[in-house]
Amino acid sequence: MKTHLLSIAGCCLALAGTCFAQKKIPNYAAANLVLGQTDFVSAVNPAVDSSFSLNRPEGVVVDPVTGKVFVSDYENNRVLRYRNLNSLTHGAGAEAVFGQPSFSATSSGAAANTIGRPIGLCLDRLGRLWVASSSHGRVLMFEAAAYRSDQPTADKVLGQPDFTTSSAGSTAAKLSSPYGVFVDAADRLWVADSGNNRVLRFDNVSAKGNGANADGVLGQVNFTNSGSATSSSGMNFPTSVTVSSTGTLYLAEYGNHRVLIFQNAAGLGNGAGASKVLGQLDFVTSTANLTATGMDQPIGLFLTPSDSLWVTDLVNNRIIRFDNVSAKVSGASADGVLCQPNFTTKTLALNINGSLSSSVSAPFVDGAGALWIADTDHNRVLRFPPDSTLPLLTVTTTVPKKTTAKSITIKGTASDFYGVSKVQFKVGSGFLNNATGTTSWEFKASLVKGANTITLFVTDAVGNVSSRTIKIKRVLPKAAPQLLVSEN
Repeated sequence: MKTHLLSIAGCCLALAGTCFAQKKIPNYAAANLVLGQTDFVSAVNPAVDSSFSLNRPEGVVVDPVTGKVFVSDYENNRVLRYRNLNSLTHGAGAEAVFGQPSFSATSSGAAANTIGRPIGLCLDRLGRLWVASSSHGRVLMFEAAAYRSDQPTADKVLGQPDFTTSSAGSTAAKLSSPYGVFVDAADRLWVADSGNNRVLRFDNVSAKGNGANADGVLGQVNFTNSGSATSSSGMNFPTSVTVSSTGTLYLAEYGNHRVLIFQNAAGLGNGAGASKVLGQLDFVTSTANLTATGMDQPIGLFLTPSDSLWVTDLVNNRIIRFDNVSAKVSGASADGVLCQPNFTTKTLALNINGSLSSSVSAPFVDGAGALWIADTDHNRVLRFPPDSTLPLLTVTTTVPKKTTAKSITIKGTASDFYGVSKVQFKVGSGFLNNATGTTSWEFKASLVKGANTITLFVTDAVGNVSSRTIKIKRVLPKAAPQLLVSEN
């Protein structure tokens, strides 16, 4: 059996910095790939299911070792696996199907090789695929998922005592409509057990047998309570969970329009309260809002190794980003937005910029820094690439190679598709200074005697930097000629 040597987070990337260099995705970025549709303006609900079609996809993950893409296809009761992400084109077909005997089958009975309305996916550091099989009230695990053939048999089940039972329940061994799954770096499985308004923790999950009891619970004081609440320790339909490399748990809470943050989550007792909250100003408010600080039924999470948290904000038809999230205070503003032009718009339209409709489950950031999201009602998966294009910097001043002046004024322009944030300069190894203006800029630089190297920098909206140098020599003015007068 082939093994994975890399670790992935959100479900993946449990080891910070392991998988990709950090690149930023601009606000209102354009997608560059669509699966399930042939273009960015179609939302066909297929009459005949196939390897090319999707019917309400809910989750997506990418294997960092093979580059294969997994999509949970909710209404078709299956998970599709696509070939390497670098070879995919718009509307590409899947190479393998989990949960069904063929690409045209959609049966939903409970067995070891079937899946009932899958939602959350996690591909852990060992290459195991964990699937929240919501209608069967269970979590399935498939070993070596990138290499399995069609309709593989699951290797483990939790939430049910066996592969044929599918009844919901509220005990340490039962689940009710599980949504999100995550395996952290310490081999703990976390499950957002939505129907029971709780998160379950399974320690040392590799050693657990089928139907094993959970070891801890958040959202309830014990394993038999299941009521909803709006407090630091209560929950209302939690849907997605992820854990940072330092042990902080982030939870999307659909019913309370918020994200709960539990520091040192594995060390907390049952029913412990959250440390912080995003989307609300406090733990007892549950108002839906369309702002940079508000949310309306958040349903998915992904945490990057650079400490950026992406949140799928369902009713607001957008994905929002919180940078340096571990340092955020409760009620903090988001730093970025996808699928909408700003933080106060929720237009719904089919285009290359996304305009998501009911995007469910966790977004996913791959090894190249691109974000993937299942756009459920539009029956498609979108990929948004990071911006790696450098901004353009132009000097419009004619700069002499030599001058006798003690200073020089230099002017120019700068441009970038997503905007210019600043233009800066320094002389030699001196301090970095801001120019006046951005797209049209100027500055005055003092010159020393002799050679001067002036370095210019332009930074775009996502942090890409272009630079250029100007060399100029300051010389002393020539002395005026002496007029000699004869005394004769």
